[in-house]
Parts: sequence; C-alpha cells; structure tokens
Amino acid sequence: MSDYMPKAGEFCWNELMVADTSKAKDFYSGLLGWEANEIDMGDMTYTIFKSGDKDVAGMLQIPQGQEQEIPPHWMSYILVDDLDAMIEKATGLGATVKMPATPVASMGRFTVLLDTTGAHIALWEKAEG
Repeated sequence: MSDYMPKAGEFCWNELMVADTSKAKDFYSGLLGWEANEIDMGDMTYTIFKSGDKDVAGMLQIPQGQEQEIPPHWMSYILVDDLDAMIEKATGLGATVKMPATPVASMGRFTVLLDTTGAHIALWEKAEG
C-alpha cells in the first residue's frame, strides 16, 4: 500500500450503506480482515473500515423506514475541485441530482448524481485546509 492521495477526477472513497451494519461488519472483517471502527456522529454511527493502518471504506445504516426505498449498496466517490461547478456541468450533460450538495462536518461536501445511463455516482469536494 502507498500513501497515494487521489487527484481531482479520481475515485477517492467507497462507502457501504446497509440495513444491518453488524452483519456487514462481520462479513467484511471475515472476508478481507478489515477492522471496523465506529464513530458516533450524534444522529448516526459511521463505521470506518481499516486494512492495516489504512482507512479503506466507510459504512452507514440505511435510515429506519427507508429500507424499501434505499437498497443495500456500495457508493463510489470521485474527488472534484469545485462541487458546484461539477453539479452544473453534470446536469448540463443530462445527469439528475439525487442528493444536493451536502456538507459533512468540517471534512467537505458531496452530491449524489444519476448519470445518463441510470448509474449512481457521488462527487466529493474536500474542505480547504
């Protein structure tokens, strides 16, 4: 593993959303040897999966009552320099915004788009500093 930092236009994070986070922790820990570290975010718990000393993915629970609308899935994030400009460009190319630009604590902002083929993708803009 390296200390490579993704550049704009590259995949930078993967995130799992499931109804049963305990079951997912057991599966991925058993399959890949990942360690699961839970972080209390106040209104939710976010899990960081680690491989050795490297954070490799995140996980969160599908909100209660939305299990029928949101299937279990992996979401890939692509790093961008200017989230608002990329949302405008994507919608100009025919994408649909599924989740508007949303801040994540002091870490950055993201959006979820539906591309012109029907595939979901997330864009991530890290916070300055």
